[in-house]
This record gives sequence, structure tokens and C-alpha cells, in this order.
Amino acid sequence: MEYWKWLKMVVVALIMLGEGWRNEGCLEEERLALFQLKPFFPSIDSRIFDGSWLEFRLMSYPIIEGKETSSDCCEWEKVECSSSTGRVTHLFLNLTYTPPTSYDLVYSYDSYDRRTGNNEYWYLNTSLFLPFEELQSLFLRGNSIVGFVDNQGFEKLSSKLNKLEILDLSDNYFNDSILTSLSKLSSLKSLNLAGNNFIGSNPIDGLKRLSKLKNLEILDLSHHNYIANISSQLNGFSSLKSLRLQDCGLVGSIDMLEFNSFINLKELYLGSNQIESLGFSSYDKEQLRLNKLEVLGISGNLLNSSVFSSLSPLSNLKSLYLSSNNLKGPIHMKDLNAFSYLEKLILWNNKVTEFVPSQGLRLMNLTVLDLFGNLFNNTILSSLGTLSNLKTLSLGRSNLEGTIDIKDGLSNLEDLFMSCDSNIGSGCNLQLQSLDLFSSLKTLSLGGVNLIDSHSQIKLQNLTNLELLWLWDSSLPFNFIGALPSLKRLVVDGCNVNDSLFMNDPLELQNLEFMYIGDTSLENNFLHKIGAMPSIKQLNLMGCGLNGTLHTQGFCSLTNLRLLDMSNNNLKGTLPECFYNFTSLESLDLSSNQLSGDVSALKSLTSLVELRLSNNYFKIPSSLEPFFNLSKLKHFNADKNTIYIESEMQPLAPRFQLNLISLSSCGYVGQFPHILFHQHDLRQVYLSNNNFREGFPNWLLNNNTNLERLVLANSSLLGHFELPFLPHTDLSYLDVSENSFYSNLPIDIEEKLPSLLFLNMSKNLFRGSIPSSIGDMNFLEALDLSNNQLSGGLPEHLTMGCFSLTSLALSNNKLQGQMFSSNVNLTKLQELQLDGNHFSGKIPDSLSNCSFLSTLDLSNNVLSGEIPRWMENMSSLSTLDLSNNELSGDIPRWMGSMSYLEEIVMANNHLEGPFPKEFCHLNDLKLLDLSVNNISGSLPSCFSPLWISQVHLSRNKLEGALTNIFPNSTSLVTLDLSNNHLTGKIPRWIGNLSQLSFLLLNNNHFEGGIPIQLCNLGQLSLINLSNNNLSGTIPPCLKITALNEISQEYVRYVTDIAQAPSSFFIDEPIEFTVKSMSYSYKGIVLRCLSGIDLSCNKLTGEIPSEVKNLRNIYALNLSHNNLIGPIPPAFSNLKQIESLDLSHNNLSGKIPPQLVGLYRLSYFSVAYNNLSGSTPAWTAQFATFDESRYVGNPLLCGKPLKDCSTPGPSASLLPKASTENGLIDMISFFVTFVVSYVMAILSIACVLYINPYWRQAWFYYVGAISNCCYYFLEDHILPKRLHCENM
Repeated sequence: MEYWKWLKMVVVALIMLGEGWRNEGCLEEERLALFQLKPFFPSIDSRIFDGSWLEFRLMSYPIIEGKETSSDCCEWEKVECSSSTGRVTHLFLNLTYTPPTSYDLVYSYDSYDRRTGNNEYWYLNTSLFLPFEELQSLFLRGNSIVGFVDNQGFEKLSSKLNKLEILDLSDNYFNDSILTSLSKLSSLKSLNLAGNNFIGSNPIDGLKRLSKLKNLEILDLSHHNYIANISSQLNGFSSLKSLRLQDCGLVGSIDMLEFNSFINLKELYLGSNQIESLGFSSYDKEQLRLNKLEVLGISGNLLNSSVFSSLSPLSNLKSLYLSSNNLKGPIHMKDLNAFSYLEKLILWNNKVTEFVPSQGLRLMNLTVLDLFGNLFNNTILSSLGTLSNLKTLSLGRSNLEGTIDIKDGLSNLEDLFMSCDSNIGSGCNLQLQSLDLFSSLKTLSLGGVNLIDSHSQIKLQNLTNLELLWLWDSSLPFNFIGALPSLKRLVVDGCNVNDSLFMNDPLELQNLEFMYIGDTSLENNFLHKIGAMPSIKQLNLMGCGLNGTLHTQGFCSLTNLRLLDMSNNNLKGTLPECFYNFTSLESLDLSSNQLSGDVSALKSLTSLVELRLSNNYFKIPSSLEPFFNLSKLKHFNADKNTIYIESEMQPLAPRFQLNLISLSSCGYVGQFPHILFHQHDLRQVYLSNNNFREGFPNWLLNNNTNLERLVLANSSLLGHFELPFLPHTDLSYLDVSENSFYSNLPIDIEEKLPSLLFLNMSKNLFRGSIPSSIGDMNFLEALDLSNNQLSGGLPEHLTMGCFSLTSLALSNNKLQGQMFSSNVNLTKLQELQLDGNHFSGKIPDSLSNCSFLSTLDLSNNVLSGEIPRWMENMSSLSTLDLSNNELSGDIPRWMGSMSYLEEIVMANNHLEGPFPKEFCHLNDLKLLDLSVNNISGSLPSCFSPLWISQVHLSRNKLEGALTNIFPNSTSLVTLDLSNNHLTGKIPRWIGNLSQLSFLLLNNNHFEGGIPIQLCNLGQLSLINLSNNNLSGTIPPCLKITALNEISQEYVRYVTDIAQAPSSFFIDEPIEFTVKSMSYSYKGIVLRCLSGIDLSCNKLTGEIPSEVKNLRNIYALNLSHNNLIGPIPPAFSNLKQIESLDLSHNNLSGKIPPQLVGLYRLSYFSVAYNNLSGSTPAWTAQFATFDESRYVGNPLLCGKPLKDCSTPGPSASLLPKASTENGLIDMISFFVTFVVSYVMAILSIACVLYINPYWRQAWFYYVGAISNCCYYFLEDHILPKRLHCENM
């Protein structure tokens, strides 16, 4: 007896040992089979970190999955094994396909999907799954599979995989032929074929073959639009319990009797079709076999409110989904009485206005009601009071406004989701105390609600069962959150709090596990006010206005935290020592504060996985020595701090292996951080905007074979660009822009970095030609080699082989020759920038293949010919820049049909003809620059794009008056019509352009006065009306504001609403005369410039004293007019002015001595006026002005003119001609000049009369010189009138 007892114990022990041995890892045979799948599904062996704590994680950006590989395949993320046998039972391979690079595995390239970077179609070898004999479920959704290798389908698995019950093949490219193959898998219970490519001649026959699957319970055939009568072809599926036919092209009326053969059917989903009515053609209760149907999904159709009576025979329904239909008006609850078992009713996104209560209501089982997105008013909660068993209610985006009417009757409600549309009225109000009626609430979500508190001391006293409280975009009363003993999750986002959010008394939040408060003001000591929170694991306080040093009271007791986010506040000082106790912390984000000092307080956080310290003032050693013991650390971000090199190298290596490190913008580091030499599992490295002064770190690629992204932009790297010795197959993103590499581009880059998707080598000193081997980089999507010194032509192999390119930038190099050959295969190209080179010839017709182009920049080349007609077919083109070339011909009228055009820049060419009226159809146009061409005619009055912000039409031959153009262009910021032949008056409608900042109408033929409406333009920065025939006085109300002084509201208007950021980062130059010289301004310089130029007109009257209001003006030019009166002393208020020109007027009186206080003034002229008295004190900047600035004022004296003590001619003693025109006897001068001129003409005439040869040559040269002078004056001489030549 004792013997058998011991024998039994030994057997049990052996079994346990065997089980233990088996559970140490998956079978070797299956592990090898999984590795055979890895080339197709690379992440199959990845193992993510414990993420249970990240449920509902609301951080600035999500944690990146680790791809840590374990030797035990049962620990892999995509694999699940049996706990008893250790064999693989579940494979989760959804959305994991990547094209393999090994040629010993069978795959094919049929096409390429630029959205995912994967080849679209490939063929699966099903025999790879044969080793998994206990496989129960296989998920292959969204892997671009088109078929099977050697036409061996799933029938090959039927003999061994007899336990396979769940198969998901949705969102692939299988056709009808797969159906026969699937019919052999007799053990299947669930089959998902949604979203495939059933395009054969008779797919219904294949579906009939599936009827052999006698155990099939769940079938999904959604997203096959051609299957119109599929329901009648599934009669053999008697075992089905769930059928999905969503988006299957079902239209019109559907007879539910078509599904009568599915006697076991419990769930039927017919959503996203175009069903107009649903019901029974004939109803016989005894013949109806859908008695088990419990769930009916018919959302996204065209059904109206009559659907309830039509479906009344389905009396056993428990769930009815009717969202996004045409339900309108009131719903009478008596129409729902037939569904006495109904538990869930989903009606969101309809136009239901109210629920009309009914006596004898039978909906006593209804527990879930979703009414989101309807048209209910504030009485909806009261009308639902009869639904006494309702537990979940959703109300949102309705016509809720005013005070919400709540009455007793929903006492069993557990989940309430309610939001008000802030666009309707003033939102909705809710009495805080009315929430106490819902004593059973477990979840409360309120958005856009103004909570009103009538009893300041009573706070939600009956919500003792509340577990989740979510408040967003709402107005909260004082001390809103009180004692909520059951609360587990608290979310407050973007709320307006009246004083303090929490009560002063310690709260009973013993069960609170998660707290998220974002963009909501908090007091610094709020954690101390709350009291103990022993269960808290996640605390997110992002953007809460916390400032000063971190309050330790209440904070230091949160030692159980696993996630802490206090980013985007204004915290200062050093880290508190109590961080030592946060040993359970796994994620810490302190970024975007003003914290300083060292980081030694974090050295004991041994559970830390991710650490974000960016945008602070920490001083961190480059070895990261304080974090050496944090063995679990995977992600480290310390951008915009100070990284320093220790004086002594650390002898020990860190215990962690990072996946991500980001140390961008950390100042003068001097060399690569030491920590990088110890890392071998990096996947993402961001080291831009530093000063390393080293070469390219190819050792980093050699040490980290899994590296995927490497960003080294603007890091002071120099020397030759040397790639790693061995190929690096995982690197997909490389940015080495803005450095000083000066070698040739590596010719073997496609061999060493074959998987690159993004390559940016711009703004370096690379020279030589572009290697044709780049054309072998088939996966490359973005290539930027701009701003280098590359020469030669554009390799044809690049334009043929890089067929995946969506962005190509080669700007500002020395490339030359024909732009493209006749062979171009860049059919996916969206952005092409070839500007700033020496390309010549015509715009190549081969570009017509790039039909997806949205940006085309060919400016600053030597292109000639006309603009090709094929551009009209580029329906996606939004930005076109052909400026600074030698293009000719008329501006194409067909361009007006390119409706997506937003920016047209064709300045400085030889384009001619009238301004096309067809441009009136370009409603989305934001920038138009046709300056420096030969455009003639007038501007059409219909041209008024709604969003246009810049119009540059200067230096053309436009003529006529400005009619009412731009009536709708209220976003216009720049209007430059200078140097044309425009006539008439300056139109008054310009005063309606409320966002106008730059107005340039100079060098035209405008007449009349300056319109007073210009005073309505509060954003004006530059006004240039010079060289016209304007008369009248200067409006005293003119005002000027530099762009860097304007309000932030205006900036947001132009950038967000008008969507024209180029108005503030202006690349189009604007010409303006400053200090008597004409300059072109653009970019950030133009933002600081402000000025008024009214010179060379016929303005009269005095300079208005209101000029003192132009405080920020930089340049003021009123010269060459007929202004009178004194120079206003108010000029001394213009402290920012640098250029002031008042010359060639009739100003009188003294020069105000206060002008010497204009310390920025560098150009000043009052020449040729009638000024008298002493010049300003010859000091500071006025000591730099010579006598030419005062000439023509005979009564002025003082430096740099004659001394005031020297007597000079008085006005009474001077002859009239002298006082008006100077000291010359003008009568004698005119007589002498006329006699000399007549004698010269007669002498020339006599010589030409005597000698016919000289006569012929004379007239020939006179004609030639006249033509040259005309065109020179027309194009180059500014200003146009002779009396302004000497400005």
C-alpha cells in the first residue's frame, strides 16, 4: 500500500516536471516555423512591455512599441500558446505584412502602395502554417494577400489543422477562387472575408460551396458592393448565428423573409447600404423562422421612422442599431412596444426631435439608449423619465440650450454621456444639484455644459457610486469636486474653473486610480488639499498653469504612481528629493517647464521605461550616468536641455538598452554623447541642432542593426560622408541636412541603405554629380538634395527607378541641361522642386505623367518656350512657381480651370497678353505673382478670390481704371500694382480690405485725392502712392503698423482662417524707396518695415500734426509735392524713423530743434523749400548730414551751411525772381538758352541739307536711339517724371 502511494507521488512529480519543461518555451519545430513566417510578418517575434497601465493613457504622444525578442515564442506579442501543451493555438498577424528581402522566399511585386510603403499584392505559402497542429485561430487581416503560391490554398491545411475554428482574411485581395479552398476547413466556426476582391463571373457558386462548413456560426461578407441578392444564395448555412452584410450594395426595399432560412440566426448586420425600407412582404407568425434574432444592425441606410412598425414581427430583438438614417421628427414610444425584450437602442446621428411618452409602456428591459447627434431640446431628460430601467444614456450635439430640465424617473441610470453644442445659442446650463437625482451613476461625462451651483457647500453628495467622471469644455463652479468615495477615474480637459476645482477639506478619493487634468487651471497646492490617494497609479497634469517650485506636500506621498505627466506647465527649481521613493514609476514626463539643476533625484526609479525631460534647463552628463541603474529604460527624451561632457570617462556601462533617444537642441556638446557607444538596440535617434564637430557616425549604424530613424540635421557634422561597411536593411529615415559634408554623394548608397523611405541631405556642400545608382532605391518616397553644389544633369535612371517617390527636391544646385528626358516614371510624385539651377530648354512633356503633383517649382532656371497645355490635366496642382525664367507667350487661359491652384508665381518672364478672365474661377487662390512681364489690358472686375492674400502685378502694362475688383477678398494682405499705366482715382473700396498690410500703387497715372477710406485699414504697414498725379491734402487719419507690432489675433486670422501663412513669412519681394534708394524687401525683414511714400505727386496743404501718431514708422517720404506751412514739431515723436524726406516742397518756418532726438535717423532731407532760421544742432546723427540735405533754402544757416553770424540776403532785398527761383537772373538765362538752341538746330539742319549720306545716317541713329531710350525708360528708370530723377 505504501509502495503504490510512493509510486503515485513519483508519477505526479514526473508529470509536473514534464509540464514545467514543456511550458519553458514553445516547441522547437513551431519556433522554427514562426521564424519562416518572419520575413513576411517581421513583428511576429516582438514582445511589448506591460501596457495594462496605459489603458486610457492621455499623453502628448504614445509610447513606441518595443520589439524585444524572446527565445520563448509563447511570449511573443503575436503568438498565444496552450498553457498545458505549449503548442501554438492563436496567431495574430493582422496588419503585419512587409515585403521580404530574402530571395529564397516566394513573393511577387505587382504594384506598390505608397500609403503603407508595402507592395500591394503578394502570394501566401499556406504550407508554412502546417507545423501548428493545434492552431485554433488565425488572423491575417489587412496584409495585401492576393492568392496562394502554386495555387495551393487552405485545402492543404485541412488534413492537419483540424482544430482551426477562427479564420480572419478580411481586407486583402482574395478573389472568388479562395471560396472552394475554404470549403475544406470543416472545423471552422468563424470566417471573415470582408473587404476582399470577389470579382469573378459567378461568386455565388463559390458561396454555395461554403455551405459545406456545417459548423460555421459567424460569417462576414461585408464590403462587396456587387453582391446584391446574396441573402437568397445562403440557404444552406443553417448553423449560422451571426451574418454581416455591411456595405454590400443592398438598395431599396429588403424583405426580411429572405433570411428566413437562417433558423439559428442571432445577429444580422446590414449597415452602410442604401436600404430605404425593411420589413416582411407577408407575415405569418407560424412561418417566421427568425425567432432567435436578437441583434439587428441597420445603421447607415435611408430608413425613416416607419421602420419600427415594419420590424414589429421581430419581437425578440434585444439590440437595434439605427444610427445615421433618415429618422426625423418625434418618435412615439408606443411604436416601440412590440420590442418588449429590447435592451439596446442606438439612434445617433438622425434628426429626431423628441420622444413622446406612452401609457402602458412595455420597454421595461431597455438599458442602453444612444441619442447622440439628434435635435432634442432641453426637455429630453424629462420625457425619458418613464424608462425606469435605463442604465446607459448618451445625449450630445443636440439643440440643448438653456437650463436642462431633469425630473425624477431615471434613478437606475449608471452611465450618462451628455454634451451641448457650443455653436447653438450660449450652450446649456445644468443645475449641479440635479445630478444627485442619479444616485446609481457610475459614469458621468459632460461636455460644453455650464454647471450652476446654488448651494456652495453641497457637492454631488449622492453620487457615492460614481467611478468615472469626465468633464470637457465646460464651466465648473467653485470647489466643484468633493467627496466621491467610489471614484476611480477623473478626467477634466479644457474647462473653465471658478477659482478652485477641489474642495478645501480632504476628499475621500481612496479608490482613485487615474487622474487627467489638462488645459485647466489648478492651484499649486491642490494635491495637498485633496488629501491621500493611496490607489492612484496615473497622474496627468498637462498644461494646468502650475508654477514655481513643485509643492511636495501631497505630491511626495504618491509613491504608487506608475505614470506621471506634468508637462507644459511653468514649474521651476530643482527636482525634489522625494523622487527617490517613486520606485514604481514607469513613465515620467516633465517636459516644457523651467526646471533646472541635475537629475540625480531620478537615479532610483528602477521601473522607469520612458523618461521625457525636454524643454527645461537640466544639466545632463552625456554618459547619462545618473540613469545607469534604470535597467528597464527604453525611451529617453531630453531635447533643449544642456548636455555636457564629463571630465572623466565613466568606467561602467549602463544597464539599459534604449530603443529611442532624443537629445536635439542641446547646445555645444563638442562630440557625440558617450552613452551612444554602449547602445546596441536603438531604433530611433534624434540628435539635430547640436554642435558635435565630428564626421558621420557610421559606427552608430554598425552597432545598432535595428536602427530605423536617424536624424542629425544641423549638428555641425563635417568631412566626408562615409556609409557603414555592411548593408543596413532596417534604416528607413535618414536626415543629415544643414551640415558641412563636402564629399561626393556615395555611389553605393542604394546598396548600403536599401530600405530608405526618406533621405534628406540638403544644405550641405556635396559636390559632383547625382549618382545614377539612386535609381535603384525602389522604396524611396522622399529625396531632398537641395542647397548643395551638385552639377551635371538629372540621371534618367533616377527618374525611372525611383518610382515610389512622392517628393523630390533638388533646388539651388548647379544642375544643367535638359530637365528630364523623355522617359519618366515618377507617377506618384506630389512635390517637385528643381528651382535655382541652370536647366534650359522647354518644360519637358514627360512631366505630364506626374498627374498627382501638388507642388511644382521650376523657378530660377533658364527655361524657355510657352507654358505647356498638358498642365491643365494636373488636377491636384496647388502651387506653381515658374518665375525668373525666359518663358514667353500669353498667360494660359486654361489655367483658370485648375480649381485646386492656391499659388501661381510666374514673375520675371516674357509673358504677355491680357489678364485672363478665366482666373475669376480660381476660388481657392491665395497668392498671385505675375510681376515683371508684359501683361496688358485691364483687370477684370470678377477677379475676387475669397482667400487670396497676396497679389503682385507690378512692372506690367496694365491700364485703365480700377473697377470694383476684390470685393470678396477680405483676406488680402499685399496688393502691388506699381509700375503700370493705371488711371483714374484710387478706388474707395480699398478701404474694405480690412487685412491689407502692403499697398503699392506707385508709378501709375492715378489722380484725385488720397481716399479717406484708407484710414479704415488698421493693419497697414507700407503705403506707396508715389509718382502719380494725386492732389489735395494728406489725410490726417492715416496710420501705420509694422507687422511685428500687430496683434496676435490678426496673426491667427491670416494663418488659421485665411490660411495664408506666407503673408508672415513673405517670400515674394516688395520694392520700396528708403534713403533715396529703391530696395527689395522680403521675409522677416519686411515684417519689421513700415513706411509711407507719397512723393512725386501734387499734394497741397500742410503736413498734418497727427503725424505724431505714426510712432512705429520706419520711412516717410513726402518730397516733390506742393506742401506748405511749417515742419510739425510732432515729428520728434517718431522715435523709430530712419528715413525722412521732405525735400522739393514749399515748406516754411524753422526746422524744429527737437528733431535731434530722432537717434535712429540716418537719412534726412529738407532741400529746396523756403525754410529759414538755424539748422538743428550739429550733433549725434545730424552731424552726418551734409549741406546737400539743406540746399535750396537760402534763409537757412548753421552747420553744415554758412554760419548764422554771417549776414545774408534778406527776403525784402531779393528780387522777386530771386526769392522764388534762386539767385540766378532767370529772364537772362531763358533768352540766352533759346538763342543758343536755335543756332544749334539751324547749323545741324544746314549740314544735313548739304550732305545726303549724313542725313540718312542721322535719321537712322535717331530712330534707333529713340527706341532704346523708350524701352529703357519704360522698364528701368524710376521715378518716371523728370522732376523726380534726382531723388
